[in-house]
Amino acid sequence: MLVAARNLRKTFRSGGLFRRGAGVLALDDVSFSLAEGESLGVVGESGSGKSTLLRTILRLTPYDAGSVTFDGAEIAAMDRGALRRFRQRVQPVFQNPYSTFNPRFSVGASIALGFELLGNVDKADIPGEVARLLDDVGLDPDLASALPHQLSGGQRQRAAIARALAVKPDLLLLDEPTSALDVSVQAQVLNLFKDLQGRYAFSLMLVTHDLPVVTFMCDNVLVMKSGAIVERGETGTLVRDPESDYTRKLVSSAV
Repeated sequence: MLVAARNLRKTFRSGGLFRRGAGVLALDDVSFSLAEGESLGVVGESGSGKSTLLRTILRLTPYDAGSVTFDGAEIAAMDRGALRRFRQRVQPVFQNPYSTFNPRFSVGASIALGFELLGNVDKADIPGEVARLLDDVGLDPDLASALPHQLSGGQRQRAAIARALAVKPDLLLLDEPTSALDVSVQAQVLNLFKDLQGRYAFSLMLVTHDLPVVTFMCDNVLVMKSGAIVERGETGTLVRDPESDYTRKLVSSAV
């Protein structure tokens, strides 16, 4: 398995150092696995724990108990070198693509950093590789010289995808990647992800509150509520015949 989580627990506590509150259980005994080439959706309402799960996999949020492995290695135990390789192989695409870029760097310069990090492309060839990636995500290569604020929201999201792909990741983690976009642009970006997955052969984990997006994008799905997985299965089967009341509610609200 590319990613495997076992009995993950995470509680966010408040009240300061000397007055610890009961806290909020954000992940409650969460277990799942993701195979190479698979697309897995994680769906639930706000506060269900889905974004915390994604941040835990990225090692941005430490977990209190349990285990998360990537390609057999425990993420929490990775040393600096292993963590650097992990961050090359696992790339996030966030809801707000503007946060992906340094506002003072051109889009092309930000994408070029990925090639420089890998070190497998001659420096003289990097501009051509940047242009190829921009073309692959449906952008005019001339936009390489643009600053992030000069792009539309849809263009920035496409550029963020190009930046993620520059390091040839094995896994893309998508956190509500289309929710900030106009409806007309959302479908274009979702189709782009499907096309790129076929061409670049990465695995994909998509976190969203939007069940129709998961139905379109993902082979399998986890349904989360209050930090726990309440249902899981093949996406089409789960949507056609949900078992839990909560999943039935999500399905009916999406119709």
